[in-house]
Order: sequence, then C-alpha cells, then structure tokens
Amino acid sequence: MSEALLTTYELATGEQKLVFEFDPLLQGYGYAVYVRNKQEQWQRISDAGNPLVRGLSFDLYPETIAEGEQGELLVAGTRTYVSTGGNAGVYSWHGTIRADKRNGWIRFRLEVHAPEDIGLRMIDGVEPEITIRMGQMPPYDRGDHVWFKTNINNPTKWNDEAYGNDFPAMYYFDAYHQFETMMFFDMTAMNWMNRDNVARFLNYRCGFRRSYKPSPSYELGLYADGFSGKTFPKGKQTFEYYLKARSRVAPPTEQTAMAELVRHCLELVPARAVWPAKATDWQDFAERCADELMDDEQCWGSNEDYDDFILNYVNGYSPAWQEAFAAKQLPIDFKHSPCIDSAAFIGFPLSIVNAVKTDERYGDLLRRLLKFIRAYVERKEDAPVKPGGEVVGTWQYIYILEQLWLVAQLNKDERIDRYVMNEVHNFLIPFSRNVDYLFPLSFNTETMAKHGNGDNYPVGGLYALFMFNLYKKTGSRAYFDEALRGLRPLYQMPINSLSQEVFLLAMGVQAASLIYQETGDEHYRNVYDYLLAQNLRMMYWFDDNTKDEYKDYNIFAMFQACTPIIYPAFFENVEVLARIAVTLDVHAPHVGLLRIFNHARKNNFYLFPECLPDNKHRSNLLHIPFENLGLLEDEKTGWIGQEIYGAGQVFAAYLMWEAFGKSSDRDVMVLNVNDDKRVDPDAVSGMRLAFIVYNPEQESKSFELRIADQVTVRTASCGRAPDSVTTTLETEGNVIRLTLSPDENLYVTVNG
Repeated sequence: MSEALLTTYELATGEQKLVFEFDPLLQGYGYAVYVRNKQEQWQRISDAGNPLVRGLSFDLYPETIAEGEQGELLVAGTRTYVSTGGNAGVYSWHGTIRADKRNGWIRFRLEVHAPEDIGLRMIDGVEPEITIRMGQMPPYDRGDHVWFKTNINNPTKWNDEAYGNDFPAMYYFDAYHQFETMMFFDMTAMNWMNRDNVARFLNYRCGFRRSYKPSPSYELGLYADGFSGKTFPKGKQTFEYYLKARSRVAPPTEQTAMAELVRHCLELVPARAVWPAKATDWQDFAERCADELMDDEQCWGSNEDYDDFILNYVNGYSPAWQEAFAAKQLPIDFKHSPCIDSAAFIGFPLSIVNAVKTDERYGDLLRRLLKFIRAYVERKEDAPVKPGGEVVGTWQYIYILEQLWLVAQLNKDERIDRYVMNEVHNFLIPFSRNVDYLFPLSFNTETMAKHGNGDNYPVGGLYALFMFNLYKKTGSRAYFDEALRGLRPLYQMPINSLSQEVFLLAMGVQAASLIYQETGDEHYRNVYDYLLAQNLRMMYWFDDNTKDEYKDYNIFAMFQACTPIIYPAFFENVEVLARIAVTLDVHAPHVGLLRIFNHARKNNFYLFPECLPDNKHRSNLLHIPFENLGLLEDEKTGWIGQEIYGAGQVFAAYLMWEAFGKSSDRDVMVLNVNDDKRVDPDAVSGMRLAFIVYNPEQESKSFELRIADQVTVRTASCGRAPDSVTTTLETEGNVIRLTLSPDENLYVTVNG
C-alpha cells in the first residue's frame, strides 16, 4: 500500500472537525465527526468510516483527497452502478468540502456524473441517503435516553402523520456525550429528486433515526421512509448539505433548540435575489389589482339576499374545491355565494392604503366593500339563531372578526364595531375559555365545543393579538388577561403541535412582541424568538428546480400555506411577513431574515398571471394572484384558483415595501416596520414612520428614499439598530439621500 493511501485528512472550524481515514476494505476514505469538548480536547462523536452519500449505488467514499488553496478538501472517486436497462457501468464523482470558520458550518458539495440513468436497487433501505452513523444507542434507550435527548426532525407535520414540505434541517442534542448537531440540506441544488426516485418530502425526512441491525444504533441526516421509483437521472447531479456540531453541556429545551436551529440556518440564506422579468413594483400591481377587483362579471355577484357581493375566487371557480366537494357528494357554488372573508381580508389593508394615497380607485373599491360588509352585518344581526348551532372553522371565524374590527376602527363604523364586540362577548371569549385556549379545527356555536377531528393550536396567536388590540383600544385589563391566556400555551406545547395555518403563528409572533413591550418580561422575548423560529420553519428554504415548469418561478422565501397542504400561497406568504415586519422596530433582525424579506419582495410576483409564462396559467385578470404554485410534492399551479380573498395582500405588500417609503433604486429594500399599522386617517400627515433600509447587493448603493407625500416630514434620523437611532439625516421635502455598503442595513425613523 502506498504512503499516500495511509494519509489522514482533517478539516476543522474550531468547534468541530472531520477526520478522513483510508479504509483498505472500502478502497476509500470514510470520515468521523469530532467536537472540541469542555476540556478543550477533541472528542469523537460519530462512528468512523462514514461515506459522503449512502446507498448501494452510491456509498461515496473518496478515493483521492487533496487540500485546496483555501484549506478546503477536494475529493473524488468512481463507483460501479447498474443502469435502468440492466447494464453495468462506472461513473465518476468529485466534490469540495469547505469549512466556514466565520459561522461554523462545514459545507459538502458533490457532483455525480453518470453516463446512463442509474437503476436504484433499494436494498437494505432506500437510496440515496445522506446520513452520519453515530454509533451505539445509549443504555436503556427507550427509558432514559429517549427522555433526555433533544431532537427536532423535519419537515413539519400535522394530525400525527401528514407531513409538510418545508424546512430541510435537523437538530439533535446528546445528553450522554454532551454535544449538539445540526444539518441543513440544500434542496435547490439537489434537483435530481423526482417521482422517479424519491419525491423529496413525500418521503425524505431530516433528523434522527434508530437502527437495530446488527445491534441498536442511530444515525442523523437525510433519510427516506419510502420511494416513488427507482431511476436516478444521468448527467451531472449534485448533493449539497451542511453540518455543524458543537460541544454542549446544558440541555436545551425543544423551544430553545428550535430557535437556535433556525438562527444558525439563517446564516445560510443566499444574498442574491432576482426580479421576475415582468415585475414592475408593488405600487403598480396594487393599482392594477384595485382596478381588476372592480370587475363585475368575474369578481362580484348578486342573489336574492344581496344585490352586490364580492366572490372568493375569480369567476367563483376553484378546481381543487370543485373536486373536493364532488368527492364528498356535496354541492358547491362559489359563484352565487357572498364571501365576507374576501371583504374583510381586503378591507383592512385597503383602508390603510386609501388613507395614505390619493387615488380614487382605492376609495371606490373600499366603498363597495363597506356597503357589502354593512349589509352582511345587518343580516347576521337579524338572523335567527339556528337550532343546534352551526359548525364553523375556528381560525376563519376569529380572523374574520379580527379583520372586521380593524375595518371598523379605520373607517369609524360603529355598526360593524358593535356587531364584532357582540360576537366577542357572546361567542368568542366563552368558546375560548370552554376549550381551555387549546383551539380545535372547528367548533359548534351552540355547544362551544370542538366539532369533529383536528386541532389548530396556533389560533392562540390570533386570539392573543386580537385581545391585546382590544385591551389597547379600551384599556380593559380583562382583554389583556385573555391575550396572555391565548399566548401562553403555545410556548408549552410539544414543538410538533404548532404546524397548521402558517400566518396564525405570525400573529403569535406579533402578539408576543407587543406583550413583551407592554410588560418588559424577558419570558415574552423568548416566546417571540421561539414562535418566529416556528414560523420560519414553515418557509420554503429552497427553490424548486426539479421540473422545467418550476424553473419559470422561484419559491424561495414563500411559505407552506398550512401543514400539510404542501404548496406556497400568496395570502399566507405576505400575511406572515407583514406580521413579522412590524416587530422589527423592537427586535433587531438577523441579516438572514432581511434577505428572506428581500427574496419574498421579488418572488411573490410569480404568483400573478402577469409574471408567469404567456402560454401557461393565463387569465384576463393579470394582477389578482393565484392561490398556489406547483412544486414537486403538489404539481398543479393555479389549481386552487385566483384568490380574491387573498388579493388584499397585494395592498399589504405595497404597504410593507413601498407605500410609506420607497427607494429610487428598486434593488434597495425599504421595509416598513412601523409598529402601529392601524392608521388614523385623520392623522396621516403627522404620523411617525420607521423603516429598515437594506442593500442586499454586492456593490454600494446611493439612492433617494422618498416618503409618502401625505406625510409631512419634519425630522429624520438613522442608526444601526432599533435602539440606536441617533444620526440626524438631511431631508429635502420628502426625500432623504442615503448610501449603503453591500449587505448593510440602517434603521430610519421619520417624524411627521
């Protein structure tokens, strides 16, 4: 054996290192993971001899390793395979393993070059997998170890078995050997996944897995519980993933571990974000959306009860809902059904836009919506109580009330306000107490009890925010106490109990921030951090390039609408970010979170027919968004319909990124973080504004920040964090001139 084959290679970050050793039986190098323990000694935490990718057709053990110019390891090798046609062959592979000493991650990027499609053999498990064998299970595994480990597996799941397709990362803390491990899997790069092999999160799981052959042991990483087919595609295919392992003595709770995992993964959010070809700006889309929402034929209807009402979907048509109702042998007629959801959800952000922008299209649409809302409220107040009550969706019922209350405040409408408050006291608070703030998916309005299956615990975030706002409006401590009762359970529940409708978590984030500001209690800062992590857990941390069709758009920084619906939806995408944005004047964001906002600012344009290819998913209303985009796990773009009820988020996006302050250079993001979006229409000119201005580009930017014309700018100042806004800025009318370095952000406050 040559001396070169006996060489040991190491790659370290300071807290962890990989050690590759040559194994003559494998004719390649396997690796082990080490961490620097509290005695400042290297402690091996995994088995030796791990491959870079596992599976009978892979088992990528480097045959050669070389050190690169930047200290990275350059690995390469060959593997035999059997093609789908039964031919034996050999493919080559190579890759780079790089340690980022700044953030502590080790990045693995490997390329496989197969001349033919590989026939996956799926022997002794599913292939390919990216797992690290960690060694023997601790003694009394099911009694002691399982009690004291801290483990976060992904993706999210709901109702015990239905998985989502969101967060490609895992966390594990070993209480015996006192270390923690995190892994992140780049699903953008690994676009070989499809329904001919393993269709990503239909079967892949990120996390901890036990094995009992030949003896009890465990492994960490990306593993599969099933597969769709047995063909791995030919050509260049990529495996990319990240590892971070560290010594840790004090055991984390699942809540703190979740917050830490997301915080570390934020370090991996790419800076570069690209505008869709047909995207203009949110002002343009808001104006066009307002025009299109006035379309009598496609957005409005009438019946014997209402002479004018708004629909939920364009033309009252949703192929998905048609199929679902037909399968249950139930009738469905969205075309002739008034949709208070649409009126309420649009009415709130539209009322704000109408207050700060002089444009009759907003006023005309708002007056039409208010007319319908008032007619709806009148009918609800006069309607007799149904014997036996009625079954309503919990989040829909509460969210409609919360949105109607905001519409009433903004438009000084006592009738709507009175209706909402009657519902709050006669139904909402009694029901919430009756279920001990553990909210179900649906309930009966007479029994005030859960109906049927399913829980929806994150409704507690919505409830807490609603009650807190009632407290601030009325001064009644009883509402504040209700807000606390709604929020507190969310921090105590098992971490896998909170994944349902994603924006409900965002409302919990906002409620936790407000309660923290009100009380100064650090516990609520921890609740904020945890719920923010749970919210970001449901984000798409990748772009889907697994089919040519999906390359027409970018889903990065969109959100899984609701575990396990497994598609991104416009309403939820924007509502989540709008709720988080207004907390950032108190909670300084990680730069990775600002990058997420910037990706979302651009990528959400892809949900409009205007920004999709001309020959696909067309509509003559180009600026009302589709509810969904197709991706590997759920392939039907636009299948749910064009969501009128979600069109209000076009105005919310405009408010968040442009309406109050807009950059002359559209690549510079101006994020409105004003903590009071319930604008008094009579006090717009004197309002105080707060922004985060962020340059995500790789070059310095000099630009003008233009403040909304309706605001009279008296002073402006800036700083590096929310609590350090100290530097006075020169203003000329409503224009502020700024320069930002690459990846730099500033807090800017404007006093009207």
